[in-house]
Amino acid sequence: MIDLIAHNLAPIMFVTVMAMLLIGYPVAFTLAAGGLLFFVIGVELSHISSEIRLFWPLLQSHPERIYGIMYNDTLLAIPFFTFMG
Repeated sequence: MIDLIAHNLAPIMFVTVMAMLLIGYPVAFTLAAGGLLFFVIGVELSHISSEIRLFWPLLQSHPERIYGIMYNDTLLAIPFFTFMG
């Protein structure tokens, strides 16, 4: 059963997120909760399955990536263009 879940983690995640959206949860909360929930599942399954290569320090690299994108001067033109409109 664990191998079946490990092989089909992406389709299970897609079906779960679509079900949460159909139930009526907001999109932002559904995507955030779905991503974090399946990251935890993936980390726990990585000890059992050889196909999944996730580990906990990978979660700490995400804020650095977001701040790196926010400090990009070229990408600042997008919200400024929207605000000017």
